[in-house]
Parts: sequence; C-alpha cells; structure tokens
Amino acid sequence: MFDGPEADAAAARLVRAHALVDAVLGIDVRGAAGVELSVLLEARAELCAMADGAAVAAVPGWEASGDWTGDGSSTPVTWLVNHTGAGRTTAGALRRTGLLAASMPHVSAAAAAGSLPLSHLHQLTRARRAEVAEVFDRDEALLVTEATGLTADRLAARLIEWRYGALAELGRNDPDRDPGPQTDDDTMTIVVGFQGRGLVAMDLTPESLATLVEALDARIDTWRRTGQLTGDDRTHPQLVAAALLDLITDGSTSSRRGQPRPLVVITATLAALLDHANLTGTERDRWAARILGGGSIGRHTLRELLERANIAFVVTDDDGEPLHVGRTRRLITAAMLTALLARSGGTCEHPGCHANHHRCQAHHLTWWRHGGETNIDNLVLLCQHHHRLAHHGWPITRGPTGLEFRRTNHTPIPPPRYHHTA
Repeated sequence: MFDGPEADAAAARLVRAHALVDAVLGIDVRGAAGVELSVLLEARAELCAMADGAAVAAVPGWEASGDWTGDGSSTPVTWLVNHTGAGRTTAGALRRTGLLAASMPHVSAAAAAGSLPLSHLHQLTRARRAEVAEVFDRDEALLVTEATGLTADRLAARLIEWRYGALAELGRNDPDRDPGPQTDDDTMTIVVGFQGRGLVAMDLTPESLATLVEALDARIDTWRRTGQLTGDDRTHPQLVAAALLDLITDGSTSSRRGQPRPLVVITATLAALLDHANLTGTERDRWAARILGGGSIGRHTLRELLERANIAFVVTDDDGEPLHVGRTRRLITAAMLTALLARSGGTCEHPGCHANHHRCQAHHLTWWRHGGETNIDNLVLLCQHHHRLAHHGWPITRGPTGLEFRRTNHTPIPPPRYHHTA
C-alpha cells in the first residue's frame, strides 16, 4: 500500500470518490430539480475520469500478470470485450493507452490522480510519436497541464499545433511535393464521361480550400438545423455535392465575407417617430411598424429584427407619402467580423457555447436603439439562441477582464471547466 504523502493522496481520492458516488446514485432523478441533475452529470464525469485513470494505470500490470488467459481468451483485448462489454476499438484504445502511459511520468501521474478522462489520456499518449518523442518528453508536463482545461476536440487541435511546432524545431518537416509551375493558383479539371456524367478534380490553395469547406459545412449545417435533412438518407459525399451546386445556384458566398441577410423594410409615420422620442400628444397611441408584405409588428419583434437584418427605414407623413429614406445598413463591416472571429476563436462568445461563427450574429452590448455604436468594444458574437437570450433579459457587459455574462437574476455565468477554443 501507499506510505506518506502518497497514502494521504490516495485517502483523499477515496473520500472524493465516495462523495461522487453519492452525488450520482443518491439523487432520485424522477423528482430532482435541474440544478441537482446538472450536479449529477458533472459528478459522473469526474468519477469516470477517476475510474478511467485507475484502469489506465492498471493495464500494464494486469497484462503482464497473464490473468486474462484464465478463461481461454486469445488476447487482452478479447478479454476486455468479453468481460466489460466494450467495443473492440474502445478496448484496444484502453489497452494501448495504458501501455504507452507507463513510460510517460506526467501522463501516468494525471491518470493516477483521476484528473483526465480516457479521451484525453488517449490523445496525449498518441502524441508521443517517434519523430517528436524528444520534444514531447520535454513538453509533457506542460501538455498535461493544458489538457486539464480543454475539451477533447480542442485538445486534439492543440496537439496538432504542438506537433507542427515540434517538427519545425527539430527540422524534420516533411518536404513539400512539387505541385508544378502554378503553385499559387487554383486549378479545376472537368472530365465529361459516359451518359453526360463527369468528374471534377480541384487543386486548391489552403486559403481557397478553407473558404470552400467552410461554405459547404455552413450550408449543410443550415439544412440540418432547419429540419431539411430529416429522413434524408444521402451520404455525406452526396450532401457535399448538393451543397456545392446549391451555393452555385443561388450565388451565396462564404461566411468569411459576412452572412447573407434578409432586407427588412419598415415604415413608420412621422408622428410615430415624434411620439417615440417621448414627445407628448395624441400620436402616442398611433405608433406602429409594418414589414412590407408582412403586416404590423410589435416593438419587441422590431427590436430583434433591428439586430438581425439589413434595414431600409422609410419615414412617411400621416398620408403615407415618403419623407426620408435613412440609413440602409447598420450591420458590422467585413473587417469588424474578422476582428470578432479573432477574439472569439470562431465560435459564439457565450461561456461554453460551441456554435460555429457561421451560425452567429453580431450583437450590440449597448443596444443600437439606446445609442450604442457599431464598434468592436460594443459588439459580441452570439449564436441565434444566445442572441435571443440577450434580448430577453440575460445581460452582457464589458468588465475589466473582458465580457461578463449573467442570468436574468444577475448571477454571473462562470466559464466552463473545459475550453473548446484557443
């Protein structure tokens, strides 16, 4: 058994594990409140990480013991499949992670402490490839520390970034293949085949490829969110082809250049504007707004539309005669969008939201109708869901350390334990 500080740490983990088991199994989920269920799910994740770590630490000794041969299993993976019910891929990943972690002191320590789930341990052990092993050994402690605060997806991206840096440091980058004389140009070849079908081959620069992939992903994601793919049995390659043709047909552009937005034409009488400016008079009861072809709308709907669409604002006299056509655009510029993307990491800026930027909109912290300006300090990138919450009493302010998000009761929303963006 353990002695000294190791014994104290083991005892502390055991106490914590008991508390987590109570949190997971001690709640009657049928009558539990949402907060209690959230605690259950968080406790379950922490308990799984402790169990995963213990299993990873146990694998080398267990395999060396040969106990897995007792029932006639041909391999340790077969035993794991038969006795744990895991899929062969999952069982193989656990075995390999345990064997690799044994030679990585900081990864092993994190596993023993239960501070990382199996998904993170798996990725860290795979990162120590032969061509970058010496740099990994030097950076192992740093990578493990970073991993404790990252989601699995973000850790994967971070390890790719680290790998490229390590290869560059060692001067072991693979030499680039000579792409031919037109290295800076995009090329596309169309070959017409049998019965009018054809093959299309494209050789794109990294920038062009990123633009194309982003636009295709955005279009497919739109179809999925709007229910257009419900019951659709097309394969992903078929959806990609359909998205490309759809983009070509309607002339849509990549979301890098700003989202295509509807044009909303709103009319209001001059008396209504005077009334809205808190001037007294009988015109107060006549205030109204209309969308051409859509009828009257209320003030709340108008406020949301002002945040989400290009506006053509037409002022008329009481007889409907146009007096003035004001600003036709009050949305952010392409440069502002780029700055917002750089600040947000390409996702909604609400804590813990992973919505990609092509699903987001710029929101004024101090609302436009309250005199807020369209500048970076007064803008936040929000997905449609969190944009709606901002208009329904969830305040967002800028504090000394950045954006501050609160609930309707003004309690702060803390950042998530695991981060999904850089």
